[in-house]
Amino acid sequence: MTIQLPENLEKPILAAVHRGRYASLDDAMAAAASLLVQRLKQEQPQAEQPSASQAEPAPKHKPIWEEFAEIAATIPDEEWAKLPTDGAEQHDHYIYGTPKRPPTQ
Repeated sequence: MTIQLPENLEKPILAAVHRGRYASLDDAMAAAASLLVQRLKQEQPQAEQPSASQAEPAPKHKPIWEEFAEIAATIPDEEWAKLPTDGAEQHDHYIYGTPKRPPTQ
């Protein structure tokens, strides 16, 4: 099968292959086709979709912010209080141990 893509679609796909995200152009196109098939299945009218007993249940994924909120809720307030209040501004100090920079106003 030969597929002709517009340049605005072809360039980012080829770039992803060259960066090593996909082993080959065939792998990238197979991933794209898989996403298209998934979307087409979701768009089918209810009568055309396979019955619940035939179809695999779709995995239920929570948005990442909900996952984070659930994890954060398990951390006691005393532990949150131990975090530095200047963590964003002085991240190099806390991550790499560099001297703290003068605070910005």
